[in-house]
Amino acid sequence: MASQELRAFLKSIDSRYVDHADAIHKGEFTNQAELAAADRTDLEKLGIPKGAAGLIIAAAAGKGFGDTIASDQQVALQLLANPVSQEPQGVTDLEAFLFDASARLPVSVQPFELIKSADPNLADALYLSGDCRIRRVVTAALLLSDTVLGTGGSTELDTTRWIIKFSEVLEALDSANPNGVQMLLRWNSSEKEVSYVVSKSASGKGAARVDTVASACRLSLLFGEDKVVGSRGLEEAWRDLQAKLASGYPALFYGQIPYLLVYAAAGVNIQFGRLLPLGQMERVGRVLNVTLLADRILLCCVLVNIVRLLVLWVKHAPEITDRVPFHKPMERPHGTRIILKGTSAVKEISDSQAFYAEFGHSFEAIQAAHLRAQSCHTLVHHSSVEEVKVRKRGPDGAHMTKLRVVMTRLGYTQASVGIVPEHVMQKATRACLLACACLHSAEPKAVCHCDVRFANVLWDPEPFLADMEFAHFSPWQVKQDFSLQDWDEGTLDDMGCYTPQSDTYQIGVMLLKSRHLSANGLVFAQKLKSKTIKAADAAEDPYLQTPIFMPGGGTHIH
Repeated sequence: MASQELRAFLKSIDSRYVDHADAIHKGEFTNQAELAAADRTDLEKLGIPKGAAGLIIAAAAGKGFGDTIASDQQVALQLLANPVSQEPQGVTDLEAFLFDASARLPVSVQPFELIKSADPNLADALYLSGDCRIRRVVTAALLLSDTVLGTGGSTELDTTRWIIKFSEVLEALDSANPNGVQMLLRWNSSEKEVSYVVSKSASGKGAARVDTVASACRLSLLFGEDKVVGSRGLEEAWRDLQAKLASGYPALFYGQIPYLLVYAAAGVNIQFGRLLPLGQMERVGRVLNVTLLADRILLCCVLVNIVRLLVLWVKHAPEITDRVPFHKPMERPHGTRIILKGTSAVKEISDSQAFYAEFGHSFEAIQAAHLRAQSCHTLVHHSSVEEVKVRKRGPDGAHMTKLRVVMTRLGYTQASVGIVPEHVMQKATRACLLACACLHSAEPKAVCHCDVRFANVLWDPEPFLADMEFAHFSPWQVKQDFSLQDWDEGTLDDMGCYTPQSDTYQIGVMLLKSRHLSANGLVFAQKLKSKTIKAADAAEDPYLQTPIFMPGGGTHIH
């Protein structure tokens, strides 16, 4: 049986190599010196893989793996071996996740021996690797000199200098990871150049220049502020982060990402935290001091875990981030144009009078719907709804007008209605019912939404009903042979009018488009289509109170 010395040596290279200890012993290689004199084919005959055999012999010979090349991809996959299926929720859970040091770091022989001689326990966090970019950047981070750390008379640039050294670990891991997110790291530059803007300048106009921004898929996912050494240096960094990121981040682009990562650094200290969607900031874990070797190792482990988390977040981001033009007009049917501005969206209908004439409604009805929506958490919110005169004149010589709505509540759309799980449809259905109930109770005239469809349900991440350009006062006498999308022969009443019961009916139509409804769901949808129940009462139906999770039905939306 292999000796403890041989096992310890193999473990120092890679913990998995301990499994080969008994085979090596049976091959009559009983210590490091005998392994150094071995040929790779000798170990391969013992059942040891070719790559592992070469690394073991190189390490035994004390060559520092200088003549052995490792694959960056293999090293990255080893470090990121356990993909994250669900992000840590609370601060305590996130701290445990980030500070998990179970992923052993690749280094060359020289730093390994130096660290092992200084503290054998610290060496357990490392393993000997063949030469590759990841090994080089990790080694450089662990062996930072006092010159790089700027321990004497530190400036902000000294802080940024060692931050950049550690940031290279992030970049190297992501670029070598087959599932990487193509991370882009920028220092002291505007977010607008690389991503949708989250930060705000002191004037409130444009983006702030956060010292570090890591972005992927045009999403800013990590922010950092660097300050000088001082008793309040770290606190000043946190204050700057809070001021620059106080607006939070829009669900339209970030979807179900529950928080973004931040760090504050000053001199030789760094602390991590998280930014919540509405701008709250929470600190996570203790302050690390990079003059301490143990903290430098731990910081590298934190960076490994950050990469694991970013991969998950990019998967959570809605597809809209890849295809929605920012600050550019998007043309829609009926002369509608939408411009996204990060924290708001401007919707304009170019010839509003012609629009009203075509669909038989008025600016007053649309305005009433939006005003009513301000007090409802399941309807889109706005900062202004107005008729604006334009230079162009109509056939009668009068100035034409356009309808302009500035929406301040933004969200993203879910997948196609046919494939979303039933519990998601339940949430969307109840949100639509509550939204319509609010509109139906407007005074002095009830307002109908008239265009309730799953495509008009947005999420932030809770569902709310948007697109109220077709809102009408009730009852709406609809022109003969006129129909909007998803209307059918049961939408209007016997007099050809659209009424509050028509909104409820259309919600039933929407629910039946799901291919994952239970028997209870089918019964409830028919109840909505019967026009015998008001939206407010339907919203409290027992079917909507208990989420139904079907097998394989997807992940619950929080």
